[in-house]
Amino acid sequence: MAKQNTKSATNDLQSLFDPKGYEDIFKTLTSANERMTSIFIDTATKSTDIAAETAKEALSNLREVTAVRDEQADYGKAYSDFVQKQADLFMRATKSFGGVTQEFSTETTEFASKTGEELSGKVTAKANEATDTVKDAAKKAA
Repeated sequence: MAKQNTKSATNDLQSLFDPKGYEDIFKTLTSANERMTSIFIDTATKSTDIAAETAKEALSNLREVTAVRDEQADYGKAYSDFVQKQADLFMRATKSFGGVTQEFSTETTEFASKTGEELSGKVTAKANEATDTVKDAAKKAA
């Protein structure tokens, strides 16, 4: 009987290291990795779009300022308009980048909090299960 209890206890302890038991935690981690990658890619895409549109507009403004004028005085006005357009463009781009950064920060914070809570619960449950298994194995072996 003691030999059977020892064998049963050994099997219980070996089950602690069964990868199937930790599959849910691994799935949670890979899901978290997938979501975080998605957040990064979305943010990078939005930032790239803002940068591309800003560059196109800046080049268009440059094309306008370098155009030939009929009157000498028109060059001063063209330059003044160019500076104003570039300042406005800079302000809009900065605001757009700030919005993307704010959105990224909010999404990341919410994601990290949710994932942390989820993982903490699963790891705690697995640890409690392992503790119970060890206690039961110890009782069987005794």
